[in-house]
Amino acid sequence: MSDSDKDTKKKPTTEEAAPDRSSADIGIICTHKGEVKPFLRRLDRTRNYSEKKMTVRGGFLGESTRIVVVEAGEGFAAHRAATELLIAEHRPTWILSVGFSSSLSEEIQPGDLVIANEISDTHVNSLPVKCNIPARKRIHVGKLIVADSHPVTPAEKQSLRERFPGLAADTGSLAVAQVCQERNIRFMAIRVAVDSIDEEIPEQAASMIFHPTSRALGSAIGTLFKGLRKIAIMNQWRERTNHAASNLDRFVTGIVEQIAESIERQRLG
Repeated sequence: MSDSDKDTKKKPTTEEAAPDRSSADIGIICTHKGEVKPFLRRLDRTRNYSEKKMTVRGGFLGESTRIVVVEAGEGFAAHRAATELLIAEHRPTWILSVGFSSSLSEEIQPGDLVIANEISDTHVNSLPVKCNIPARKRIHVGKLIVADSHPVTPAEKQSLRERFPGLAADTGSLAVAQVCQERNIRFMAIRVAVDSIDEEIPEQAASMIFHPTSRALGSAIGTLFKGLRKIAIMNQWRERTNHAASNLDRFVTGIVEQIAESIERQRLG
């Protein structure tokens, strides 16, 4: 083999190329790709890399608005680490915490959006969030509750609401908000409900919705072969989850476009 052949073989592929750590206008933190899949389809010139068990996806919305999306994984610590990585590597002007949530109020129905004006957890931590978006039909403004795990039964949701009144529950938005406050970065939390407060999410559906690891996916697939009724139930929840992700996509896209316009006006002076 000639030296030139050896050199050719050593050239890195696109996947092996150095991660793109360019500055971003807007950063987005989610738990997993399923929450933002419709939004990711809107991005052009995308590049991905993995770091510390997180997937980072960068691309452009429109001609010049650079977006970086970090899939944090489940839980408070994972979302805090993802936010710190996003800031250190991509230096966004804004960060949005987005994803699925459990309803904690009769007024929050599947597919409804919740914009946080306050985020509290179950350990007496609370943080106000500046929010200039008015509530309207199927878009609610209020408190998000960050729990250690997603409540999936009516009893769990009612119990959480009685102790910590709020509109919806997730597991990571407070971590993102705290880091943004510490670093003086503008922040918004946007959640979409996948359920109502009085219904139960089956175990396999909850795994698919909130933490679709390969193990959870295997459990869900196993369930599909146990009967037509369970197949129908899983399909219903899959359709509902896709609908929720589409609603989240449309709203987040509108917010990102508004933020991008504001950033551009500031650049122009």
